[in-house]
Amino acid sequence: MQTRFLISSLLVLALTLQSQAISHSHSHSHAVLDTDGNELKAGQPYYLVSAARAGSGGGVALDRRHSSQSSMVKQHSTNTNFGSPVSLSPASDSQDDMIIRKDSFFESAVERMFLGNTPSPSQERTINEATDLNIRFSEMPVVWQVQESHESSSKSHTRYVTIGGQPGHPGSSTVRNWFKINRISSSSPEYRIAYCPSVCKSCPVECGNIGIMEQNGKRWLTLTQSREFPFMFVKANRS
Repeated sequence: MQTRFLISSLLVLALTLQSQAISHSHSHSHAVLDTDGNELKAGQPYYLVSAARAGSGGGVALDRRHSSQSSMVKQHSTNTNFGSPVSLSPASDSQDDMIIRKDSFFESAVERMFLGNTPSPSQERTINEATDLNIRFSEMPVVWQVQESHESSSKSHTRYVTIGGQPGHPGSSTVRNWFKINRISSSSPEYRIAYCPSVCKSCPVECGNIGIMEQNGKRWLTLTQSREFPFMFVKANRS
């Protein structure tokens, strides 16, 4: 009886580790890469800079627009200014996210028991393409969000990227806080950042890509239907 139990346990362990390897291989093929060719990791700092370097500006930072009380995200106008580093957090890394991942309990226990590993999920998880995630400046607790602005001089509306969103808690109350990263070029790590959240299936959402709108000499991040802006991720604090 003990032998059968041992064999069954070993089979379960083998199948689990095989499933983990397949899952890792699949995620690798869709991972977002930095300019060094390494996978982006949740919670790690990266500079988000223009992929079109010649005269297309540098990285992103925080600023205030004269006609708004909100803190908005802008792009520096000079190539050499990488701005402030950002960090990313996928929806299933949220503290109150109740989605049960197959690697969350059993596989972590197996790793601790047999391999002696104690990984931190928020620090080790790879950032994959086309998944809902929060973006925040690394030194700030609040995350980026989409905010609509109605100009008094125009009937049109502009959707800016601001800060102040609550991290995590995917659902209808935070639907404006979730973005996705999609690859543009197959030959280089160039990406677009899209706003088209999947965290609330019943919420009416007008999707768009992040672009740049110039106003009074400043470049603000806004949502657009027509002109995406290509970005790259540069690892901050390289050793």
